[in-house]
Amino acid sequence: MKQIFLAWLVASLVAMPAWADAPESPTPPTAATILGVHNPALYAGIQLGDVLQRSLQVSVAAQDQLNDSNLPLKGLQRNGIELRQLQVSSAEKDGKKVYTLVFEYQVFANSGKPVQLQLPAEHVTFNSGASVELPAWRFWLMAQLPDRLHPAKPTVIAQYQPSLLETQTTQRWLGLSALLALLGGLVLLYRNADWTWLPIMNGHFAHAYRRLKQLPATPEGQKQAALLMQHAFNQHYGQQMLGSQVGAFVQQQPVFQSLEPQIQAFFAQANAVLYGGQLAATAEYLQQCKTLAHALRACERRV
Repeated sequence: MKQIFLAWLVASLVAMPAWADAPESPTPPTAATILGVHNPALYAGIQLGDVLQRSLQVSVAAQDQLNDSNLPLKGLQRNGIELRQLQVSSAEKDGKKVYTLVFEYQVFANSGKPVQLQLPAEHVTFNSGASVELPAWRFWLMAQLPDRLHPAKPTVIAQYQPSLLETQTTQRWLGLSALLALLGGLVLLYRNADWTWLPIMNGHFAHAYRRLKQLPATPEGQKQAALLMQHAFNQHYGQQMLGSQVGAFVQQQPVFQSLEPQIQAFFAQANAVLYGGQLAATAEYLQQCKTLAHALRACERRV
């Protein structure tokens, strides 16, 4: 009995250091679960320049983070396939963090016959050490035309510019319209302008009209208006002109013939203002004188 106990004690003492020195087993990394993989709908008929898109959805622990530094860079080309864009988004769901990665590729490979290519496999890792892999996806690239077009080049039809519309007639009409508008503007300017820089615009009635616009609406201004008009008639007639000489005046200068009744009325009112002491309404009389002077100025300018 003692021998059995001693043998058990010796075996226990020998095994104890081994238990003490045994390393602890490593904690397994948090698992990453693939929730879904979406590849392009078509795997045949792909041609040069086509854009292919696929996505990966992964669920990890809420505290886990995606290793952005291990993701492929935009613009990376692998066997004629370029990564155009990589979009990463995350959301919380049921106490887990769900990452969605969308890969967008563009095909730059070219072949004279149909060939099978593949979108590359993508390895996605997380801070906890968990990782998932998006497997490669195979597709058929359509055949492109062979680069043997030299015989066709001599038969290519040259490109010509489109025929231009005939615009000379339109330009002539536009020029004529502009000329007529200019002449009309000059006529209106000549008829109504008070400027004196042309001799034909500085006649006696034009001078009287400019002076009439400066007179005040007073009895003295009324008399000055009658004298200014009388002086203009005298200058045109060549001598002192009376109301009885209006007929002879319009016969001498027929351009004023259309205004003979207005001239007769002016002399009748002027005699009353200057000699009869019967003064009409001041403002109304000044306006009548200006209206008559303006009309006489137009006749004087032959417009």
